[in-house]
Amino acid sequence: MVKFIKSEFSAGETVTYNGRFVARFKRGGRGSFLTFLVKNFTVEEYFAQLEAGVAPLKILESKGYLLPTVVRLLRSAGYPQTVAGMQQYIQDKIASRQALAV
Repeated sequence: MVKFIKSEFSAGETVTYNGRFVARFKRGGRGSFLTFLVKNFTVEEYFAQLEAGVAPLKILESKGYLLPTVVRLLRSAGYPQTVAGMQQYIQDKIASRQALAV
């Protein structure tokens, strides 16, 4: 199992690792994404899931990653800053909108 080496990433809107596509960033978040990726995944593990058709963000979410904007939103709304907290926040928002529609 080979760990990611930060110097092997090429940055820009599209991030690659040794010439292989990693992810695309239109609106930022690259720093936290790459930090989490390097700390929590091996090269083989990440690219195996990517080649299986799983989206880059979903791969990281499988180990607990949240976008910085989502973390701030959950914190301000009083929810735990976890994937479970994000899912609960979404369910509560859907339920409140359904209650208003009735």
